[in-house]
Amino acid sequence: MLSVIAASINAFLITFFVIPSIISVAEIKHLYDTPGQRKSHHSKIPTLGGIGIFAGFLISVCLYANFAITPKLQFIMAAFCLVFILGAKDDIVELTAYKKFIGQVAAAFIIAYFGDIRITSLYGVFNISHLNYFVSIALTMFVIILIVNSFNLIDGINCLAAFSGVIIASAFGGWFYLNDYNDFAILASAIVGSLFAFIKYNFTPAKIFMGDSGSLTIGILSSILAIEFIEKSEIIHLQNIGGHFWITAAPGMAVAILIIPLFDTLRAFSLRILNGKSPFEADRNHIHHKLIDIGLSHVQASVLLSIVNIGFIVFGYYLQFLGNLWMMVALLAVAIMLSIVLFSIKSLPNNKSIDENQDAKDNIRPITGIKLG
Repeated sequence: MLSVIAASINAFLITFFVIPSIISVAEIKHLYDTPGQRKSHHSKIPTLGGIGIFAGFLISVCLYANFAITPKLQFIMAAFCLVFILGAKDDIVELTAYKKFIGQVAAAFIIAYFGDIRITSLYGVFNISHLNYFVSIALTMFVIILIVNSFNLIDGINCLAAFSGVIIASAFGGWFYLNDYNDFAILASAIVGSLFAFIKYNFTPAKIFMGDSGSLTIGILSSILAIEFIEKSEIIHLQNIGGHFWITAAPGMAVAILIIPLFDTLRAFSLRILNGKSPFEADRNHIHHKLIDIGLSHVQASVLLSIVNIGFIVFGYYLQFLGNLWMMVALLAVAIMLSIVLFSIKSLPNNKSIDENQDAKDNIRPITGIKLG
């Protein structure tokens, strides 16, 4: 417990004291997100908050995690660093679609192949259990890239990606700690500490945005925690060795924990395809955009979606008796009904944002690596 707590506190302090320096450097070097026609902030805001998050997380993990006991950590950190570099480069000088896609594939391959962090079974979904090794690698890489990019989609208002990252990492990290997977609990606690420090500077009025360097790294860590959660909880279940908060439908529970970024991505892409548009075409049809349009501030919208996320986690925990497939169907049905209710509410006229300092564009980083908007 001391290591888990220390990692979180250490990450918080590093990020908290590093970000002001990043803001100063951004001002000196003119590294801003400049206001434009598709953006709702009216002043130049640095987009390199991910550097502070990365620094706090990396140093804390290196200090407190045991790489000898958990050799997968070296490959996790390698992939984490690679994705961070991609995001930081894109925040400063926009990367080409080809380079971004290759970089994301490389990071996912490091995790799945070298780290052997894989989805090895569908656990009865569609009556499929064990997966062929190469199918397992391919599916794992797809899931990683999907989750990574889904965090880019929700990083459109102040605090939302950070709040989501805190909730997701806390849920997975708490389970890892209670079941004695301490190094993965340290990974989760370190990112939680870093994100809490970042929130202080991203809270309206925001002094800095996390940028791709932040959202991509949160996404890749969330994907790693989700896959390990599924695999390790299923081992506990199949071996019938008990454990705290025994999970009998791990894939369904992972979906419940990741519901906000995953459902928003699914909804946005599906609507675009149904309307005859490219799924990667930027628009203002995300859930957080709608909450802003009906009059909520950025922080109010982020808090509301965070409460909904927690509600889905609790709801999912008590739905496990349905099994993975029907649990996912139930979660999806509830999410669709809530979104229908939300989008039936009339938007305020000409209301794009209550706050004036956050990017309200689509801010999309799709699976293909193409940067739109």
